[in-house]
Amino acid sequence: MLTSSTIDDMRLRRVRWLMYDRARGGFRFRGSRAPDRRQARESVMDAEVPLGSTPEELVENFTVSETRYPAYAALQGLGDDALAAIHDGLGHGNWQVRKWCAMYLDHHTNDESFVLLKPLLRDPKMDVRLWATHSISCERCKEGECPVDFVPLLIERIEMDESIRVRRMAVCMLSEAPPDKRALSTLQRIVAEEEDRKLLGHVGRELQRFRDAGLMTT
Repeated sequence: MLTSSTIDDMRLRRVRWLMYDRARGGFRFRGSRAPDRRQARESVMDAEVPLGSTPEELVENFTVSETRYPAYAALQGLGDDALAAIHDGLGHGNWQVRKWCAMYLDHHTNDESFVLLKPLLRDPKMDVRLWATHSISCERCKEGECPVDFVPLLIERIEMDESIRVRRMAVCMLSEAPPDKRALSTLQRIVAEEEDRKLLGHVGRELQRFRDAGLMTT
């Protein structure tokens, strides 16, 4: 049941609910910390904080820390039926709404979703750009292939984003596509010029894919 103490615990853990699964190439909930979506859907009305009853109202709940997590769980239970409200939320004036809507699109998308995610790659808020970068390119968490050519979008984030976290994410997400020569010069420049160890580690793994594919000799 989503009691007030449970919601407080959700709030305190924040994004520690989520972890990056390298094997799957995507974010997932941490084991038993994940909210049971069926239970959340059935008991969300018992929560001791005001939650919306429509997808639009649940998206609006992303503006408040106490309702952010149970609203996300409830929307997950709606699946694609929540997409219209999620799409509207991508243009919301509150950056938390944009971030959580971008996060939602990691698992539930249609062709319009990818079009609407593109502007968020240049959002003023780093967390929004981070999730837009992930969701627009992650195929493992979705059914079917990504309908956009995301490699140039990732290259732009690698080369131009001011956040090292977004740049790391963009390099990681290159693994969602076969080794693409368009990214090679950017990756090689990072090796020559950058010092961030995590970024260099991601780049090293990506360059190994190029070697394994016979696209690099050294």
